[in-house]
Amino acid sequence: MKMKYIKLRLLLAFVSFAFVCAGQTPAEYEANYAARIKMEMINGVYIPNDLMDAFDELTRLSAPAGLAEFKGSPEDSIRRKLHFGLGRWILINWGLEEGSRISDYMKKHGVAHPDDMVEVIIITWHRHLNGQPLKFNEEVAIIDKRLEEEKAKRDAEAQKVILEKKPHKE
Repeated sequence: MKMKYIKLRLLLAFVSFAFVCAGQTPAEYEANYAARIKMEMINGVYIPNDLMDAFDELTRLSAPAGLAEFKGSPEDSIRRKLHFGLGRWILINWGLEEGSRISDYMKKHGVAHPDDMVEVIIITWHRHLNGQPLKFNEEVAIIDKRLEEEKAKRDAEAQKVILEKKPHKE
């Protein structure tokens, strides 16, 4: 029980530090997030409200030659190669870290981390363009399994802190 308390205090300290570094209190961050997830445009960029809207917007923004190359690429190379190009653009311009309509949609459908959101959007768009089933729930299950495995590994490798009570000297 004490270990959980120590971990919780460390987590809270880290989160508090992150908010201070970002220049926002938790309440300011929450208010900003609540406003952003309702915005149709952020910094002059249209923000999709769901996955199909994201597909339409990505298709609209893509050059025909690039779209054809993307569509013709194998899915495993799409998963690996596009995260830092197209994926970075999506992450930044669609406000996945600070909150937006599409990030809120993804969170409500089980994808919480911005990098995972990027991957799911890109992979399902590729499938959509190729007339394949999106398998959205399967992608969420893959993410959940990976997160569980990472947590189990961290827990197995975690240092155990043992607190001993020393006898009271009188």
